[in-house]
Amino acid sequence: MGNPVVHFEIGGPDGPALQQFYRDLFGWRVEQQDEDMGFYGVVWANEGGIGGGVFPTTEDMPVRNYVTVYTQVDDLQAALDKASGLGGNTIMPPMEIGPEVGSVAMFMDPAGNAMGLYSLPENWSGEMPPKGDGPAVVHFEVGGSDAEGLENFYTQMFDWQISGVDMGGMTYRLVQQEGEGIGGGIFPHEEGMPPNTPSVAVMVDDLQAYLDKAVSLGGEAMMQPTDLPGGFGSIAIFYDIAGNRISLYKSTEGHTHPHD
Repeated sequence: MGNPVVHFEIGGPDGPALQQFYRDLFGWRVEQQDEDMGFYGVVWANEGGIGGGVFPTTEDMPVRNYVTVYTQVDDLQAALDKASGLGGNTIMPPMEIGPEVGSVAMFMDPAGNAMGLYSLPENWSGEMPPKGDGPAVVHFEVGGSDAEGLENFYTQMFDWQISGVDMGGMTYRLVQQEGEGIGGGIFPHEEGMPPNTPSVAVMVDDLQAYLDKAVSLGGEAMMQPTDLPGGFGSIAIFYDIAGNRISLYKSTEGHTHPHD
C-alpha cells in the first residue's frame, strides 16, 4: 500500500481573513490556534475528505500564498533523503508540532511543487478527530512540464498507484486513494497555465452557486463549470482572496467520488 495524503494547507498573508473566507464559503469549522502556534487555523475534516489548515504566511517564507498537501510517512528524515535522491530538495527539516500532534517536514519535487510530509506522534491513540458536515476536500493535484517524470518520482517516492486517463487528448495521471487519505492527479503543465503549485478540490452539490459565492466573498472565478471528459463529473475553479487556486468538484450519477 502507498503512503496516504492526509492533510492540506492553504496559506496567505492575511491569515484571519483567509480563515473567515473559508468559513463563509464552505461552512468549514476552522479553529484558530494561539500565537505560539502562529495563529494556525485547524480545519476539521469533513465526511469523505481530509482535514487541513488555513494559516498566515510570513515575509520570511519563500512564497506569501500557497496550497499544499501532506503525505503520511513513518520516518520524516528518511523520506526527505529519498526525495533528494530522486531529484527533489528539502525545504523544511523535520519539526515536531506537538507531543500529541506529530511532526512535519517539507520538500520541493523536481517540478517545483512544495509538498509536505507528516508523521504520527509516538503516543498516537488511533482515533481521528470528529468530522464536520461541510463540503469535503476530496482530491489533490500536482503539475509539471514533464508529467511522466513527475509520475515516476511519486511512484518511487510514495509507492502511489497511478493510472493514465484520457482527458480530451491530455493524459491525466490519476493517483489512487490510499487508506484514510485522498486520491489525486498529476497533469502536464502547459504554457499559459498558472505557476506550478499543488491544488485541492472540494466536493460540492452546486458548482455555480459556490463559484458565485466565492466571487461575492472577494475571490475570482478562473474556470466556469465544465464537464470532465469520460463522465467523471464536472469542475469549476476559483482564486481565493490570497490568490490560491482551488477547484470545485461535482460528481455525476453513479460517481460519488473523483476516483470511482
